[in-house]
Amino acid sequence: MVEASTGAGAVLRLIRGGATTRTQLALTTGLSRSTLAERVHALLVLGLVTETHGASTGGRPPATLIFNPTAGVVLATSVYSDFCRVAVCDLDAKPLIEHTVELDPDAASDAVVRAAALEALALAGVAPERVWAVGVGVDEPPAHPATPFAGDGPVLVDRHVNLLALAEQWTHWREVDHLLYVFVGASIECGIVSHGKVHRGARGAAGGLGHIRVRGYEDVLCPCGNTGCLEAAVGGRALAEQLTAQGLRADSAADVAALARNGVGPAVQAVRTAGRAIGEVLAECVNFYNPGAIVLGGELAEASHHLLAGLRETAFARSLPMATRDLIVSPAHLAADAGTLGAAVMAIEHVLAEAYVDRTANGH
Repeated sequence: MVEASTGAGAVLRLIRGGATTRTQLALTTGLSRSTLAERVHALLVLGLVTETHGASTGGRPPATLIFNPTAGVVLATSVYSDFCRVAVCDLDAKPLIEHTVELDPDAASDAVVRAAALEALALAGVAPERVWAVGVGVDEPPAHPATPFAGDGPVLVDRHVNLLALAEQWTHWREVDHLLYVFVGASIECGIVSHGKVHRGARGAAGGLGHIRVRGYEDVLCPCGNTGCLEAAVGGRALAEQLTAQGLRADSAADVAALARNGVGPAVQAVRTAGRAIGEVLAECVNFYNPGAIVLGGELAEASHHLLAGLRETAFARSLPMATRDLIVSPAHLAADAGTLGAAVMAIEHVLAEAYVDRTANGH
């Protein structure tokens, strides 16, 4: 039973989780009828909950409390070097509209991104005042990730890989409490989700999988200044260079994946070798973190059959049996543009968090 100090935010969480009647809420929270009525009234005033009455069977018609995802919207933005994608989403992360604009890599992009966001709102017919929060995905977040936008709503900034991890967990892995999302493209990165929340570490640097040293590549220099880093050894850029040296046309990680899918021998071997190296590093992560699922995304994961074959060969062999007994390893279900969905989820979870809802309900 939840403590009697339960606020409106906790009541909203229970409603979102399926407690749809006042009787269910009272039994779960231990709140008195009058206190519960205050909490529900606050949520009704905010528009976060609607109440419907069923058909009468002779007595008072039963009432059902339902979360209202149309109470507000969030803006979700993914910013890359040459373009940005903006989505206006309801509070269930359902996009009302998506809008993409090109960016000049050599010019300041902040004003262009803001203009794109306002244009997306106009196209969706949504006033800026209805924006509850903004989620932004970038390559590397600034030191201070929250700034004001459109009044009082916060702007939340995170790395693309973390938002891809969050999007996968939200849409396909709700039952998995601990998940690693491994992005294997030109770079190799990892997003860590624990109990539905991104784990960022003390300074936001958690998940630096590509810069873990891998055996057999001690003479490979990484741009970070170290040698033997996983990304420098078997990242998409490295594999493309290796195949080009063998006379194949491969300018990117996507080219490497396409060659492997088409059964080109050297490319198949390169991707499987990459999978074995990634699996060796992931074995240490599995032993240390014990995730319930490892999800592979990025361009090289498009050749998932070959990548997974190599990965499983070393990851399971070098991990503790208990850590891999129920471990799921799967290609990503979502495309590489799913970071916008992750940005929406990040913003939604922020403004629907218990403490935030309580402050909003109290007028703070």
